[in-house]
Amino acid sequence: MICGICLVLIAAGAAAWLLLFQPAPAAATIARPGAPAPQIALQVVGGGTSDLHAERGKVVLVNFWATWCEPCKSEMPELQQLADELRGKSFVLYSVDLQEDATQVEAFQRQYGLNLYAVLDDAGEVTRAYGVRALPATFLIDQQGVVRQQRLGPLLAGGADTTWSEAWLASQVRSLLNAGA
Repeated sequence: MICGICLVLIAAGAAAWLLLFQPAPAAATIARPGAPAPQIALQVVGGGTSDLHAERGKVVLVNFWATWCEPCKSEMPELQQLADELRGKSFVLYSVDLQEDATQVEAFQRQYGLNLYAVLDDAGEVTRAYGVRALPATFLIDQQGVVRQQRLGPLLAGGADTTWSEAWLASQVRSLLNAGA
């Protein structure tokens, strides 16, 4: 009986040591406001490789989407308009397509009259790094490479006073551009 109690105490001590004194496994990090934006180094439609870290000094809007996503389709014209209006400014829009090929994306862009900076997340690794679980999703990154805003879901209807409307988002981008000027 004493041997049984000793074995139980030894087992309890070993379990406590394993739980209390071993380092916790590293948790996966995802993009969140106030934290550095995860790197985006993906194939660009039309050739080349993107490099989000090289965009430091610019305001970056990252939009995750796919050609089959209806809310994504409705957002694209406004995102294209914003990119066009801010051409020549310290701004870039990363249009991150999830798990489709360049041919599909090019056909989509032709159909909708888009010429966005589209990158291909073939394996979905960048999409996971940003914590995107549904499309579309939008992230606003400041000139220092820090995520300032995130929207997991479609942009909303409304004016500049409606949070996460297309007009509100454009206002947030312009505000960051003016702060860095």
